[in-house]
Amino acid sequence: MRAERWWKEASVIDDLSKHPQNYEFIQSVRLLRHSPYIQSKTKWDEGFLFESSFHLNFPLAEIEALEIEDSRISITNLISGLTGIQGALPYTYTNKVRLLSRKQKVEIKDFINLFNHKLVSQYVEASLSYNLPVLYEVNDDNHYLKFLHALNGYISEHHQEHDIDDYFAEFAGLMQGQNNNTHAVSTVLNCIFKPKIEIEEFVEEKFKLEESQQTQLGNGHSSLGMNTFCGTFVRQINGKIVLKIGPLTKQQYFDFLPMNKSSNKLKRILQQWCDPTLAIDISLVLDKSEIEACQLGSNATMGLAQGAFLLPKYKVDNDETRYTLIG
Repeated sequence: MRAERWWKEASVIDDLSKHPQNYEFIQSVRLLRHSPYIQSKTKWDEGFLFESSFHLNFPLAEIEALEIEDSRISITNLISGLTGIQGALPYTYTNKVRLLSRKQKVEIKDFINLFNHKLVSQYVEASLSYNLPVLYEVNDDNHYLKFLHALNGYISEHHQEHDIDDYFAEFAGLMQGQNNNTHAVSTVLNCIFKPKIEIEEFVEEKFKLEESQQTQLGNGHSSLGMNTFCGTFVRQINGKIVLKIGPLTKQQYFDFLPMNKSSNKLKRILQQWCDPTLAIDISLVLDKSEIEACQLGSNATMGLAQGAFLLPKYKVDNDETRYTLIG
């Protein structure tokens, strides 16, 4: 007999009951634990029945079946248990049960479920207590973030940047050991910001030496190729990168202009992560459909160097806007 619905038809639980294969097992159990008759139980697992799976096919989802009955929620999962493709017992046990008659299969399944239910219940408890993504959603006290920050050397108390603490915890693996390669930086920034961000490496910089820094005959020990070279200019290719951001909408473009919201956020993340001697330039690419004519007046939102350009090419994205973010 189908239990009386205690949820709304348009709710997540309604969709979960119809399409359980679309949901994660732990998150589904966590959600169903809030049902009225589960909360009335002394122990939450008394309102559940975690059944064994006897399929040996590759699991396409975490949940094989879910049934909400009068007083119990039955769930067959494919990620933990005694039998099945990822069960603790060898495959031969699952295969033997599959070859039994229908009556024998029901009896042995009920017997295995006595142990399987306890095993899966403990797995759920452990996941809700120690699985970091789930723990982050369940508890407000995120004390474990300090352990993740330790992987990349970030100390929240020293920086007082609480709005970006979560980023340094989420991407602690990529940032481990101050890993500043192009793949790591672009991956993190593309996950944090919506617009596409590309990194141009080895941007050449040219410095002119002052007379006080130039070598003069008779002063000190000078060896050509060792501590002396010909010319008055120094070229360096390992001290600067350019972040190419876009194509951008008009609002995104304004947000990435200097001293605006996205620009400041990007600057704070890179200052905490990257080498302090690294110079970083920003190149903003405005989508061609967002380019507007420059208009005079106090109500105009677009101006020169802020979305409007002299003789712009409307058929291509505009990449004329460029400024120094750090350095």
